[in-house]
Amino acid sequence: FMDNMDPDKYELIKIGITKDGRWLRYGGPAARVEDGSWQTDTEALTPCVLSPDRADRGLLIRQGDGCAVQPVDVCVPVLHGKNGEDGTVQGLCELAGIPLIGCGTLSSALCMDKDRAHKLASLAGVDVPRSVAFSGLPSNAELERLTAELAMPVFVKPVRAGSSFGI
Repeated sequence: FMDNMDPDKYELIKIGITKDGRWLRYGGPAARVEDGSWQTDTEALTPCVLSPDRADRGLLIRQGDGCAVQPVDVCVPVLHGKNGEDGTVQGLCELAGIPLIGCGTLSSALCMDKDRAHKLASLAGVDVPRSVAFSGLPSNAELERLTAELAMPVFVKPVRAGSSFGI
């Protein structure tokens, strides 16, 4: 994706969000983003954050003891999992008044919550697998009661995690 952007037409600003939620502007090669090694390229990393202030409409990039504003015309989130795919980045873009390519806040958040997404799809007439959601670990008796109508095999998965995480 990044290598296909015409640098004569577009200034691509690469921002990475670490698993612990740190935002870093990355000035190195796109190949290091693709293989996941960008976070170790400390010379090419600068702390930053998307400003929610519509007057800034861009990134606040750390420079010495202060920050510089880097204007952003549009955000193209290429994300997976929490700290982004779950609607948080989309919501921040909406607050900042920055147009967004792809799904918005509500659809991103909803699609990461399997229980709510299934309930909404079911209300629209879409067949969904039978499921049960609970927080915390129920007693054996409560677990048997909650799952009595489920057929085997059963998959246990976190409600708000992407892909096959936590199965």
